[in-house]
Amino acid sequence: MIVKKLSDVSGGGFPGARYNEMKVAAGVARLMAMENVSETLRHNVETLHCFGLDASAEVERYLKDRSQTYGNTKTTRFQFHVSASVKGRVMSPEELTDFARELMAGMGYARQPYFVYAHHDTDNNHVHILSTSIEPNGFPISDHQDRRRLNECANRILATDIKKNLDRIFSYDYETEGQFGNIVKAHGYKIEKSLDGYRLFKCGGDAGNIGIGDIINHITKDSSKRKDRTTRLRAIVRNYKTEIAEGKCQSVDNVKVSKGRKKKSVKTKANANIRRILDNNGKPLSEENCQRIQTLIDVLKTKFGIDISFQKDKTGRVRGYSLIDHAEKIAFDGSKIMKLSELIDFAANPAYKPSPLDIYRGLFTAEVGTDGRSDYMCIHTKDGDTYSKSISPRQYAWYMGAKDDEREDVGLTIAATIFSEEILTEYLKRSPLHDPLDRIKGVTAVKLHNGNYGFRITLADGYTPLIEMSREETNRFLSLQSDAGAGHDFLLALAVHYLTHTDAVAVKERIRQHTQSQVKVRILPLRPQDYTPEISKAFAAILANALSSLNVSSGISGHNLEHEVGHRTRYDDMDERQSGTKLSM
Repeated sequence: MIVKKLSDVSGGGFPGARYNEMKVAAGVARLMAMENVSETLRHNVETLHCFGLDASAEVERYLKDRSQTYGNTKTTRFQFHVSASVKGRVMSPEELTDFARELMAGMGYARQPYFVYAHHDTDNNHVHILSTSIEPNGFPISDHQDRRRLNECANRILATDIKKNLDRIFSYDYETEGQFGNIVKAHGYKIEKSLDGYRLFKCGGDAGNIGIGDIINHITKDSSKRKDRTTRLRAIVRNYKTEIAEGKCQSVDNVKVSKGRKKKSVKTKANANIRRILDNNGKPLSEENCQRIQTLIDVLKTKFGIDISFQKDKTGRVRGYSLIDHAEKIAFDGSKIMKLSELIDFAANPAYKPSPLDIYRGLFTAEVGTDGRSDYMCIHTKDGDTYSKSISPRQYAWYMGAKDDEREDVGLTIAATIFSEEILTEYLKRSPLHDPLDRIKGVTAVKLHNGNYGFRITLADGYTPLIEMSREETNRFLSLQSDAGAGHDFLLALAVHYLTHTDAVAVKERIRQHTQSQVKVRILPLRPQDYTPEISKAFAAILANALSSLNVSSGISGHNLEHEVGHRTRYDDMDERQSGTKLSM
């Protein structure tokens, strides 16, 4: 394991928030833990992440608010930013997160607010820990010899024996002795058959013996988790095979930084067994096809933590392959995912190309019309609700001027732009990220000074917003006053709708910011009806991606179930360029 304390930052800022959150938004990192933070922040961050949006502003603002010094120190180096990396996938993100918690406790940060991010943009699983060094009393936590103390603390945590490593290996789901052996090898051990089981070797030394009975007792059969993951992995492999065949996915290189700060690409080690595979005609694979298979192996390992290894017969010819999914801790016979002949076949098959707008087709249909005075658009949701709003003459002309085979897409784009709040609210109602009732401690009706009625919500964090009812809502509430239970249920439903709509507005505003950045304009029009076609297309695409991210997070079937990860950004070399302490594991 390598533990690093990243460079100190003066000025009282927390640039680590943007670094980690940009990785989350890019799909190459996941927020694993938020410790000692408010429920309001937790809710806001989780909501933005479920839509694939970054929460860097929220995280940094919170850490700054929790870093008040009250004049007790002159230091402006508030950020505490540490990374911990292991070789390959020998520790899962969850195990690294537990390690991070122990590390923070050992360094005196157990009661500080901190965030743990798991990154999967390199061959090695690693986490980043972000916190503030300012305690609630305004004094800083001592950083005296903190790199040495990090070393000592990590060594204490990692002082484990072979049993713990074996417990990790036995936590995998496998069906045969051969699959178990593949898992052991993937964790850096060599394995040899012994009289009563298998003997393990690591770094040239004897690492113990595993009895055949232990291996058999841990075999799992007919696992529902395995069946679900098989379908998912088949989709992932087919998706990237198609991209590789079309030239959209290139080889994944490791980027290392030399002492002179110059980046140098280091090719991943080629799998020699690829050249032992014969095609369906019994002939060796072409150089191009060998490279495609190598690219597929590299991409699956780097982006998803999936190891592929080939099995040979006595003549040395490859007859099959195995697959280990380290993310879900499952070993597979490769033929259960897809036959070897399909795995090595990169012939492009014409197929329907999905569009980001497909997600809207499953939600609503759009209709454009005019009533003689103004132009309007209606959307009819699959749940039976109808919403109507006016559209601008430019939007009407854009829709009516589109070709017949493009008009539906134009209508969906306009609808996503002007009905974004309604779409997000309906989506969150159907598939809530959190149970809104968990946030509500109470709700009461209030008669306002203007004679109308409102309702006050008492939230779990102590906030008590007061919301005015519409005329229809007031009349409905007054008609239920004779039934206290029905009246309370009605107010509760209004409170849930308000909280859901508030989340939808927050997400919509973040999508507006991303749209503004993408189309590179100083300000966006206040009314979505005034968006240009270029702005509408960008907004609709970003909203679609956010809804797709929500599908993945909540387990709902959507049009895009794959996170497109692995794209490098200007932040990516931070893990390599920081000095640190290398620890043995």
